[in-house]
Amino acid sequence: MSQLEGGTPTAPAAPQYIRGVPHPLPDGERLLWEGAPSMKSVATHVFHWRLVAAYFAGMLALWAISTEHEPGSEVYVASAVVRVALAAFVMLAALGLSRAVATTSWYAITTHRVVMRVGMAFPMSINIPFKLLESAGVGTFKDGTGQVTMTLQKGSRIAYIALWPHCRVFRFTHPEPVLRGLEEPQRVAQILSRAVADYAEADADTRVERSGSAERMNSGLGMPSPASV
Repeated sequence: MSQLEGGTPTAPAAPQYIRGVPHPLPDGERLLWEGAPSMKSVATHVFHWRLVAAYFAGMLALWAISTEHEPGSEVYVASAVVRVALAAFVMLAALGLSRAVATTSWYAITTHRVVMRVGMAFPMSINIPFKLLESAGVGTFKDGTGQVTMTLQKGSRIAYIALWPHCRVFRFTHPEPVLRGLEEPQRVAQILSRAVADYAEADADTRVERSGSAERMNSGLGMPSPASV
C-alpha cells in the first residue's frame, strides 16, 4: 500500500485486464479502448454476403431463362432445388464465418500497444507495440462502420495466415493488420492517434533523460561526453 505526501495510505490501483488475456497489463500501462468487430459489418465488408447473394440470384435467373427443361417438370424443379440449396449453403457459410469472427475476436488499445485477440480455431493474442507502427489509416463505409489499417515498419512482419481476416487482402509479403468491423471507426482512430503521439513524446523524453544521465555519469568519471550531432 502506497502513501500520499501527507502520509495518508492509498490502495494500489487495481490491475487491468484485456478480455481473453489471462495476465494483467504491466505497471505503467493503461487500457484505453477495447471492443469486438460487428458481425453485420464483417458479413457485409469482409465476406461480402450481398455480392454473393446477387451472384447466385443472377446465375439462377440466367439458368431459368436459358434452360431447355420445361418449367414445372421434375427435372426443372430438381435442378432449381439443387441450385437454391447451393446458394443457401454458401450464404449460410458466409454468415457463419462472420459470426465466428465477431464472437472470437477482440481488439484493445493501451498506452503502449495494440492487442488483437483473434483466431477462430486456434485463439492467439497478437501484440503490436507502437514502436513497430509506421503508419495507420481509417476507412469508413456508407453504413457508418469502418476499419483501422496499420502498416508495420520494415523488418516487422506478422504471418498473413495468423492475421486473416484481420488484415488487408492480398498483402502477403508485408501483411497489414486491420481492426475490422468497428462501429465507431473515427473514435477508435482518434484514440489510437493520441496514444501513439503520447507514447512517442514520453519515449523521446525518456531518451533525453537517459542521455543527460549518461553525460553526467561520463563527466563524473572523467570520460568525454558523447559528441552532439
